[in-house]
Amino acid sequence: MKILTDFFLILFALFSVNNLNGQKDLRVGYIDMDYILSNIQDFEVANKEFDYKIEQWKNEIFEREKKIKTKREELEFEKDLIPNQIYIKRSKELDFDFQELENYKKKRFGPEGDWLVQEKILIQPIQDEVLAIVQKIADKNKFDFIFDKSSAVIMLYSEKKYDISELVLRSILRQEKIENLEIEFEDERKKEIEEKRRLALEKNKKRRDSVSKLRELKKLEIKRKRDSLINIKKKIKT
Repeated sequence: MKILTDFFLILFALFSVNNLNGQKDLRVGYIDMDYILSNIQDFEVANKEFDYKIEQWKNEIFEREKKIKTKREELEFEKDLIPNQIYIKRSKELDFDFQELENYKKKRFGPEGDWLVQEKILIQPIQDEVLAIVQKIADKNKFDFIFDKSSAVIMLYSEKKYDISELVLRSILRQEKIENLEIEFEDERKKEIEEKRRLALEKNKKRRDSVSKLRELKKLEIKRKRDSLINIKKKIKT
């Protein structure tokens, strides 16, 4: 009932605006957010990562619940075999473990839980990107209203010509392609810089090797001359 009420309120607002601006025809479009997101690779990856994280937490909670349940069953089985004080102490410990687990559930899946944080980190940026593209298209094409077909608002009828989902999707994919080209170009630039650096290092090494060889040759020449003088002096003495 609330969804229908919201829908009729929106219709009323549309007609009211149209009456106030009698000379101007309203431009109304719609998108299918689910369709757009399902065709964005980054959203698919983010969604899988989100689902994986949720599944990890669920498994962790399941294992802890199973462990507490097993310990509780064992304690009840031993109840008549152990002193009452020990039974009470162990029972309180299990109650504490159970409460800790309940707090952990709330921390992970509560209204302000970690699942919401993960959604904001992984999924919301992609949704925000789609909304930003929708805003640009709306501004460029002078749309007055754009609805989301996959949201709670019920669309009783809509002509395909007012569906701008493909336009939004193409804009996003084109933007991704540009970004990928920029990344590839940046990678090529890095490779080019690395190659120039490598060639410069090789050139410097060759130059250092040449200088080193010249020094060695000079040392050999000096040694040869010195040995020659020594031999001459020896001959003179003899």
